[in-house]
Amino acid sequence: MLLIHIFSFEDAEDVTPLTIKDKLKYFFIAYWRGIVCVLTPLLALPIILPPPIENYQWCAYCLIVMAIYWVSECIPLTITSFLPLVVFPLTGVNSTADTSKAYMNDTLIMFLGSLILATSVEQSGLHKRLAFCAIKVIGFTHFRLLLAMCVVTTFISMWITNTAATTMMVPINFAILKVFEDQQLMNIYETNMQGETVASDITTCYFCAATFSATIGGIGTLVGTATNLVLKGLFQKAYPDAPEYLSFPKFSAFSVPYMIIMEALLFINLIVLYLGYFRPNSAAAKETSITPDGIAAAKRAVDADWKKLGRITFWEYMVIILFGGAMVLFFCRSPQMFEGWGDFMEKRFDRPHKFIRDSALAALVSYLMLLAPSSLYFFKNFIAKYHDNFPKTPVQSVLNWSEMNAKLPYSFMFLLGGGFALSDAAKKTGLNEKIGESLQSLKSLPIAAIILIIIIVVIFVTNFASNVVVCNVFVPIVMELAKKIDRNPLWYAIAAGFSASYCFMIPVGTPGNLIVQSAASIPTKKMIIAGAGPTLSTIIITWAAVYFWAPVIWSDLLILPDWAHAQTT
Repeated sequence: MLLIHIFSFEDAEDVTPLTIKDKLKYFFIAYWRGIVCVLTPLLALPIILPPPIENYQWCAYCLIVMAIYWVSECIPLTITSFLPLVVFPLTGVNSTADTSKAYMNDTLIMFLGSLILATSVEQSGLHKRLAFCAIKVIGFTHFRLLLAMCVVTTFISMWITNTAATTMMVPINFAILKVFEDQQLMNIYETNMQGETVASDITTCYFCAATFSATIGGIGTLVGTATNLVLKGLFQKAYPDAPEYLSFPKFSAFSVPYMIIMEALLFINLIVLYLGYFRPNSAAAKETSITPDGIAAAKRAVDADWKKLGRITFWEYMVIILFGGAMVLFFCRSPQMFEGWGDFMEKRFDRPHKFIRDSALAALVSYLMLLAPSSLYFFKNFIAKYHDNFPKTPVQSVLNWSEMNAKLPYSFMFLLGGGFALSDAAKKTGLNEKIGESLQSLKSLPIAAIILIIIIVVIFVTNFASNVVVCNVFVPIVMELAKKIDRNPLWYAIAAGFSASYCFMIPVGTPGNLIVQSAASIPTKKMIIAGAGPTLSTIIITWAAVYFWAPVIWSDLLILPDWAHAQTT
């Protein structure tokens, strides 16, 4: 766009001479990505100089280059993720075969399976039915609608991707706000001092509630967001002999109470800031009051959308059965509170613990969704008595493969794989130990202070970079730090892994923020204001949860277990 703008000046016969400074400026603006791509490997050369070069130096070099590429997005994130496949074999760090294994493993199959399960919910329309049902039950004032928005988005985001949950709420938000605007109770947009049309404060409130709630809901289950699976995958890769700490039930036992508290604080922040609660004389309180006519109009609009959905379909019933069954089986595979079906099968076939993992179940349910019919029309094949009644076309399965294949974000799998390849190489080459040694000065600090530092640093960085990238970079570092100062690596990994999900202030930090910003024209400044309170409360609650609640769920967090000792020797 900038180049077009420049050329348009030339077409207008602008004869102002270009200075060298102007040329450099325009060149950098147009080609900054290429410049970063070229300069980053050159500026990182001191890491591997002078020779002889150790393997851990090559690993550190690759890590720094990938981190800068990932954060700047000078080339697509997925392409950056393939750098280990180039660097490690050519420098003797790791073989091509071993590096390639990181790009397809148990965690990635689980990630793919979770996306497929989420897609089935979206294709059937079940998520919309849940959303409208909650709104009808909770009510139609701004307070009640915002509460419904937060509750529904949080719950749905526990099971489908944050991006999908946010996207689902965008048209619902617009439909509700349009009703209030038609009643002249509010304006969806306003004009700022520069004459630009931007989201009003109440619009900002609703849309930020959607994306922030999706972010918080994502931590509720292991499949809620990719960073959860990255955390589990990195920990399993670093400590294969450790017990299965991050099983489905254990993970949710820790995260769900913590998630509920964070969502409650988010809701309180939004109603105080935008609805004027506890500030009855404020402008916000006066502007967001709704008349009985407005409430009735909102109810009619939601009722109309509810009627369009019709009765619950066989397709939705099948999704409920398969999806719900999968969740139950995930929890019951190896709950550690009683013998699960996975434990039974491992004993039955005389196999070691963790021989069967959640990815096997995710693959099975995905297969069943492609096999099961989405309509009762299928059964006419068995009961039709005449040619005219016999189905002439196949019935669509519960999961539409063509539609899913076109939309599924496969590239994220390679992003995760690149992180796993880095983690594996850092462990083999001793880079983790070098990083841990450099951080040993933190040993003098109290554990509570170290956990707080980890949380603050990771949350700050994740506002500017992909959550998955941040998790891939920081979790191995903090695990090595924990070992060096004789702490349980899982403790610090949880602090970094969960914190990597929390982006509430900057739009580029997560796709959900970008979606609502572009859909509702929310200025970055307004999003920062909306996200400042949740960011602060998230830091405090995450610190409290990791420091006080995590040792309750994982009783050996307070010691350095044998499996961690084994890794250091």
